[in-house]
Amino acid sequence: MNMTLFILFYWAVGIICAILFLGDELFPEKTTSTDRSTSIKRNFLFLVSLLVVAANIYVYYNSTSNGGRPFDVMSMIIFAVLNGSCETFVFLAIFKLGENMMRNFTDKSPYLFLGGILMFMVFSGFIHDVLWINALPPHVIPLSEMPPDKVIFKQLFFPLQVALVLCWSALYFFFRDVWGIVFLHAIVDAGVVYSIHYSLWQNSPLALLK
Repeated sequence: MNMTLFILFYWAVGIICAILFLGDELFPEKTTSTDRSTSIKRNFLFLVSLLVVAANIYVYYNSTSNGGRPFDVMSMIIFAVLNGSCETFVFLAIFKLGENMMRNFTDKSPYLFLGGILMFMVFSGFIHDVLWINALPPHVIPLSEMPPDKVIFKQLFFPLQVALVLCWSALYFFFRDVWGIVFLHAIVDAGVVYSIHYSLWQNSPLALLK
């Protein structure tokens, strides 16, 4: 099966996860207004997350190759919106699963957060190894082939990925801020497409829709 069809299936799974597991959090009922202290904490964490996202995009751009492929702005927009939302729904459903599994043993918040974040990290690694490494065009530059002044970006990539997971997990765990994470993920995905010039249309049945 063409990898683009796998991506479409993955996005469909994300929508199902949103409906089944995140419904109340996608469109929460308006009750009492959030207190000022909570809003300040949420906004501060969102700002920190945004800075981590910006750093991540800069590092990714400087540690990957576009292979001379043409840049497709339409793919960037579509991928950012659809993958930014649908994959976020999957990630948060997985995080919630980890929370609930840990709740069988304890109700203490640090352990619930740990359960969620461990499931998030395991699934994130799994889906990137199984899907994205095969779906995205060649873009990884071996460390031995990188210019000396670019090596630092390669070394910073994994720590920044961990920082992203921590920030997004905290936004969800403490504030259930689904749409804030969707926004941040969409920016990351736009940066990915811009950096490696990925196209949804190349060698894909979707080329008929372009």
